[in-house]
Amino acid sequence: MLSESTVVLFSIDGLRPDALAAADTPTIDALMAQGTFTLNARTVMPSVTLPCHTSMLRGVDTARHGITTNIFQPLARPVPSVIDVAHAHHRRTGFFFNWPELRDLCAPGSLNVAHSFSPCYDPESDWLVARAAAREIQRDPFDFLFVYLGYTDECGHANGWMSSPYLQAVANADRCIAHVLEACESSGRQITVLVQSDHGGHDRSHGTDLPEDITIPWILSGARVRAGTVLNTPVRIYDTCPTLAALLGLPLAREWEGRVIEEALVPEGSLS
Repeated sequence: MLSESTVVLFSIDGLRPDALAAADTPTIDALMAQGTFTLNARTVMPSVTLPCHTSMLRGVDTARHGITTNIFQPLARPVPSVIDVAHAHHRRTGFFFNWPELRDLCAPGSLNVAHSFSPCYDPESDWLVARAAAREIQRDPFDFLFVYLGYTDECGHANGWMSSPYLQAVANADRCIAHVLEACESSGRQITVLVQSDHGGHDRSHGTDLPEDITIPWILSGARVRAGTVLNTPVRIYDTCPTLAALLGLPLAREWEGRVIEEALVPEGSLS
């Protein structure tokens, strides 16, 4: 049975927190003002896309899931992703992305709708993702929706992190998020949004434990989220998984190492 709310996760690949102050990002700025955020969350090592997203969705550090490169290897000790748990509890799930290596972030059959686009070498590739997600939302809303935008990372590699083209790519991602959220809001449901990245970057690379690589933004806004709050407690990328589960009203898998970021949430039944 479908719920009356939608939880949306946006992952902007390679988004450094300091880029949000330098780029034109009115949508993300509004989410920060209306919700709870930190610009000092931490990703995992190595700070590359597939290990980081595996931690993000499966709620464990790299030592537990064992993915240390951008090539997927089956987990020796399986860990359910939040998508798997959502699907098992009859939530409608969707994933729209433009980097095909992310296809193994959940078990086969856990997604009601999945659309993969490639390559993500230009701004239009992120728009293909956003438009496809918006069209599907208008047909049938999701309980949990994951939207991945990959062009920012490609632009960082091609032009350098914090370069003018990179900041333009961040602004482009902000417009894509606005387009998807407009479709979500037209569904009449309560919407909760989490915007974050998998890693940052420096020069034209990432993957190290430099602060520029491992520091990520984590921005939560919408239903059940405290307004106008800056988190002072540590947030790790694998806290995303259990926090999303809590917002979806799902049980936490015993394998997950992350914690629910309770400081960001309004207690159920509270009007504050």
